Amino acid sequence: MRKADIKLMLGRIRPLMIFQLLSRVATNMAENPNFPAPAVPVATLASLADALFAAIQDAVKGSEKDRLHRDELVEEAKAMLMDQAHYVRSVCNGNAAKLASSGFDLRKEPEPIGTPAQVQGLKVYPTGLTGELAARWSSVYGAHGYQLWTTDSDPAIAASWRSVGYTTRVSHLFTGLESLKLHWYCVSAIGAAGEGAQSEPAKNRAA
Repeated sequence: MRKADIKLMLGRIRPLMIFQLLSRVATNMAENPNFPAPAVPVATLASLADALFAAIQDAVKGSEKDRLHRDELVEEAKAMLMDQAHYVRSVCNGNAAKLASSGFDLRKEPEPIGTPAQVQGLKVYPTGLTGELAARWSSVYGAHGYQLWTTDSDPAIAASWRSVGYTTRVSHLFTGLESLKLHWYCVSAIGAAGEGAQSEPAKNRAA
């Protein structure tokens, strides 16, 4: 089982959000038995949060000096949060409940996509060239390719369908077809978890 982790993306975060995170971590880690010896004392975090909030307010309509002071405190806060995050990770060892109790946000785990959905929007049309039909359909999220199926008999009979290829595109050109003969086609999406349901069939005749 994959261990939990905290999310710490401080690159372009706004000063007010840095203040909010700093305050939350300071509040949550105060007297928290999960963190007996934090890398940055909780009182230091709280003090910096107060100073940063005041600097943010001063910089709203203040001078260039006020804005530079705010930015200096933001960088100081980021460094403290990084140090504290490393400590939190080291003592929690992937325990989601302990990590969440620190005040840091948990990193969202990617959810498996599962079997791809049914292909929609299949259309089959003549190209104008002898023995050719073109097909196009809508892409399916999570699909790495598409299985192509055809039948020249009753499409309601499942056993009549046969596979005629695989493509990573959302279109395909069928060639070498018997002119004026009715051909039925359907498409199914292939993903990491397997094959999705076949599309509703579409039909046409080649020139």
